[in-house]
Amino acid sequence: MLISHKHKFITIDIPKTGSRSFRESLLPLGIVDVCGEPNLDSEFYQHDGAIYVKKQFAKNNWNWNDYFKFTIVRNPWARYFSFFKYFKSYGEKYLRRDKSIDWKKPEINQGKLCVELFKENDHQTVLKNIILNNDSQDSYYCNANGKIIVDHIANFENLENEFVFLCDQVGIKTPILQHENKSSNSQIIHEIYNQQLIDLVAKKEKSAIELKGYNY
Repeated sequence: MLISHKHKFITIDIPKTGSRSFRESLLPLGIVDVCGEPNLDSEFYQHDGAIYVKKQFAKNNWNWNDYFKFTIVRNPWARYFSFFKYFKSYGEKYLRRDKSIDWKKPEINQGKLCVELFKENDHQTVLKNIILNNDSQDSYYCNANGKIIVDHIANFENLENEFVFLCDQVGIKTPILQHENKSSNSQIIHEIYNQQLIDLVAKKEKSAIELKGYNY
């Protein structure tokens, strides 16, 4: 979640939709006044939904309507599979204490959770738990009545062009888009999904699927 008062924009960062690439590309420009933190207890969390951010705007006497509100959605079957690969990779890194990660208490706790997620569970059960325990994408860009309260819902599948669009919209010279947080796990999506899981995602992510015409 990024807020720029000068350029009047807000990004609502849905997990596993490329938001880190935007964050790593925009922060060095010095135009971001608020960057959501990884701590859930912070005033602005990195993956806060639009409902909460709007409330925080009111609390700070900032005019929500003055800002361009931008978010990214992704094919939901691919998104949950991305969670699966990330958690699997992170758990493996924890077990070998991979040197690419600074293993402080939060990282250790996350590593333990990832290992526990896969412990004695088949991959379909793991993916089902991931689908059930992560918020649907529309919960980030809709209000309690299901009304969209952001100005632009970008496509992850067209990330480069969407980044250019955002920069043009708010008057920023477009920097090179950084690509971060890629999982190295080589497992393919069709090895994990069965029909039950395909249908589970279809039901949960009905809004994003209809909005963007996604299919499995």
